[in-house]
Amino acid sequence: MPILEKVPPKMPVQASSCEEVLDLPKLPVPPLQQTLATYLQCMQHLVPEEQFRKSQAIVKRFGAPGGLGETLQEKLLERQEKTANWVSEYWLNDMYLNNRLALPVNSSPAVIFARQHFQDTNDQLRFAASLISGVLSYKALLDSQSIPTDWAKGQLSGQPLCMKQYYRLFSSYRLPGHTQDTLVAQKSSIMPEPEHVIVACCNQFFVLDVVINFRRLSE
Repeated sequence: MPILEKVPPKMPVQASSCEEVLDLPKLPVPPLQQTLATYLQCMQHLVPEEQFRKSQAIVKRFGAPGGLGETLQEKLLERQEKTANWVSEYWLNDMYLNNRLALPVNSSPAVIFARQHFQDTNDQLRFAASLISGVLSYKALLDSQSIPTDWAKGQLSGQPLCMKQYYRLFSSYRLPGHTQDTLVAQKSSIMPEPEHVIVACCNQFFVLDVVINFRRLSE
C-alpha cells in the first residue's frame, strides 16, 4: 500500500504568527499620477487609438489638481491608516467573491495525487484514512498556531510574511449568493463538536465524523 509521510509530532516554536502580522509593513498606496500612468500604459496595447485618446482625456480630468482623483486618493490614504491591508477586501470581492464564472476551473484549486495501485478495497480505505489523518495533524498545528512563519526571499529576503491565509484553510466555506458570494469562516480555533470531513464518492456526499467527544479518531 502507498505510504503517506507522517507529519512531525513537534515543530519548532516561533513567535505567534498573529502577533507578527502587527509588525508587517503596511501595503503602500501608489501615488495618484503613478497609478494613472500605469493604467494608460496598460490600456494602450488593448484598445484602438481613438478610444485611447478619449481615455487619456478622461484620465487627465480625473487626475487634475483638486479633482475627483485627488479626493479618492485621500480616502485611500485614510483607509490605509485604519486597516492592516487597504486593498485585501477589494481584491477578495472583485477577483473572487463577485466572480460568476465556474469555480472549479477559475478560482478553486484542487490537488491530484499520483496514480495509486491498490490491491483491494481495504488497501484503498487504509490510504484514505492515512490521508485524512495527515490533514487532521496539519489542522491541529493550525489550531495551536504552531506553523512556522513564512519568510520572503529574493529582494525582500528576511521579511516575515502574513500567515492569515493559512488559518482559513479549514472550517470555512464560500456561501453562494446571486451577485456576490460570502466568505464564512469559523471564529474560534477551539475544536467544535462534532468535527467532520465530507467524503464524495460516486456523486454522493457523506459526513464522516473524525472527532467525537473532543477525541480524534485513529486510522
